[in-house]
Amino acid sequence: MIELKTNKGNIKLPVMEPIIVPVEKVQANNYNPNNVAKNNMDLLEQSILDNGFCFAIVTIYDEDIDKYIIIDGFHRYTILKDYLNCTEIPIIVLQHDMKQRMASTVQFNRARGVHQVELMGDLVKALFEQGADDEEIAKHLGMELEEVFRLKQITGIAALFKNQIYSKSWEMQEVE
Repeated sequence: MIELKTNKGNIKLPVMEPIIVPVEKVQANNYNPNNVAKNNMDLLEQSILDNGFCFAIVTIYDEDIDKYIIIDGFHRYTILKDYLNCTEIPIIVLQHDMKQRMASTVQFNRARGVHQVELMGDLVKALFEQGADDEEIAKHLGMELEEVFRLKQITGIAALFKNQIYSKSWEMQEVE
């Protein structure tokens, strides 16, 4: 196993040892509390299409059933298997017991963090300034157009709306 030397000791680098296995040899664990909304699954698919598959599925090998059990990456696995119909997938195999597996799943899930609204607004602004239109921003960031508009509003810059098509206002009519 390749290791990285740090001031806290050596760190194993399983990321340097991925293998490709048939998709039917991989299965979900039965304890992951993480759930992803449909729009985020669509974003994950778009990310894989735009950027390639950058993060292998983290697993352990269960010799009793001759399968690789997912520790982290269930949603990436789902995209490859169900959305993109891949027959093989890249995995990393750890040597963890059940306690380590469960802790690792939660660590991976919680360490990802969440996006802050102000920072997302700044990102939308930067993409707009780079020439991306609203539809493009929405598609590649996994947002609805309404969310893009709201994030543009919080930046407080009227220039972000210069090409926005506004709906016509209502006109009141008297009814007799």
